[in-house]
Amino acid sequence: MDDLEGYREKRDDGRGVIEAVYDQYPFPPPVEDLDGYRQRWQNEGARRVDFHLHWPGKTYRMDLNVLIAGCETSQAARHALRQPASQNIGIDVSATSVRHTEALKRKYNLTNLEIYQLPVEEVGTLGRSFDKIVCTGVLHHLPDPEFGLHALRDVLETDGAMNLMVYANYGRVGVSMLQEYCRRLGIGHSNGEIQDLAKTLLALPPIHPLAGLLGESSDFRSKAGLADALLNPQDRAYTVPQLFDLIERCGLRFFRWIRQAPYLPQCGCLANTPHTAQLAKLPPCEQYAAVELFRGTILRHSLIIYRDDQPGDSLLPNFDGESWMTYTPIFLRNQ
Repeated sequence: MDDLEGYREKRDDGRGVIEAVYDQYPFPPPVEDLDGYRQRWQNEGARRVDFHLHWPGKTYRMDLNVLIAGCETSQAARHALRQPASQNIGIDVSATSVRHTEALKRKYNLTNLEIYQLPVEEVGTLGRSFDKIVCTGVLHHLPDPEFGLHALRDVLETDGAMNLMVYANYGRVGVSMLQEYCRRLGIGHSNGEIQDLAKTLLALPPIHPLAGLLGESSDFRSKAGLADALLNPQDRAYTVPQLFDLIERCGLRFFRWIRQAPYLPQCGCLANTPHTAQLAKLPPCEQYAAVELFRGTILRHSLIIYRDDQPGDSLLPNFDGESWMTYTPIFLRNQ
């Protein structure tokens, strides 16, 4: 608790700014209807796939204790809908996000969901531990991401899994450039300033590193999206080596990427190049780092991590011997 009190003193000024931004411009924009989302997750096979993505070697179970750390306006409600047999807790520093989540909780009678206005760094004050932690798009906005990740590690069960997403460095070069542009002009968060920014972005040169994202990503099509992407007073991005260093310092270890292919040299445009054999000789982390540099388009890192003291391994299936003959495939209907 002494560490937390000391951290609060250093953190409060920066946190107040972040709270103000997300209270004024909640992101993602609030939604009132999750009927379609609920329907998609009625498929028990989809729930099994999601479970075994995190724990391939474990027997499927539904009664998980789940923390959604930085639950935004609807993420905690979505998890409560997709995992009706689990107990879900959502925390967020934004009162506006908590209010929107509470409205969804009432609308869908989510008795398996608790919501608290609480910073990620103070999650230990709940006095709870969790089988699964979901922390996506949050850690990179904290004043001290390492402190926040340590706090999450402390409430993760020894055999638990954490679903983490942080910004990637190289694919966000255009975003970083425009963030610096906005800082130099002193652009604030008023409606008028954001409207002027949106109009100005229409003049962005087509070869600018951000130009492609403006057309592809819905994040830039709303005031909240622009405020989050370009006017956020506090965010950072990570290269693969920086991310691996962070999780190791926090007593965690890498298990897998949510989407593996973008990091693998045997997938996509690199697969048939003269460098394929050289890349294959590198340790996995070095392969991921090299492929990130070559592709240059990875915007965010989404991964699953474990505690470094987790007993045994929930390793990916091994097809070297004949044990794979006992695996049971999971069939999914088209969603």
